[in-house]
Amino acid sequence: MRRLMVLLWVVTVSTGFYGTVRGVSEKAEETGKSFWRVFFSGQENFVWHAAPGWYYPVWIALTLVTVALTAWYFFSRD
Repeated sequence: MRRLMVLLWVVTVSTGFYGTVRGVSEKAEETGKSFWRVFFSGQENFVWHAAPGWYYPVWIALTLVTVALTAWYFFSRD
């Protein structure tokens, strides 16, 4: 169970990282600024329109399942 939980956390964090990198990359390309300038400005880290249509439902579902499984794992132990 712990291995599944660790795998889910890795997948969830990786998916969030993918969305951030893709969003910042597209915003940097759109504005003509460098990737790092857009990233460190902090203003464009959550660009909702930049990710593909499947991304946010999958990321939100993964996060909810991962948090629920983690809570169940820790609170169900004797």
